[in-house]
Amino acid sequence: MYLRPAQRLLMGLALVAAAAAAVYAWRGPAVIGEAEQAATALWRKASAPPPPSAEEQQRSQARRAAPEGGTGPARAAAAPRKCQLGGQTIYTDAPCPAGSQEQIVPENLSVIPR
Repeated sequence: MYLRPAQRLLMGLALVAAAAAAVYAWRGPAVIGEAEQAATALWRKASAPPPPSAEEQQRSQARRAAPEGGTGPARAAAAPRKCQLGGQTIYTDAPCPAGSQEQIVPENLSVIPR
């Protein structure tokens, strides 16, 4: 039996399509899930901002090391104080106001700078 070249080509394409369908039926969902995860990771990497250059890192470190006022010496963080004044509790980093009693400051007190 003689097959024409066009028939051979069509039979070859049919075999390739059948093989692809079998592979998809066997591993399709897992392969698609892996492809989605890889695409998501690539998208996150592509859309993330670039890391700072060495020059930008040096400028940032210099800004953090510089005092807020600019040229003056850096102000040291004062110890927080707890003051009782007329049944009211006041937390401050300055000395307690006149007429108030200084209390012991709890160890777990956290201070947020302004």
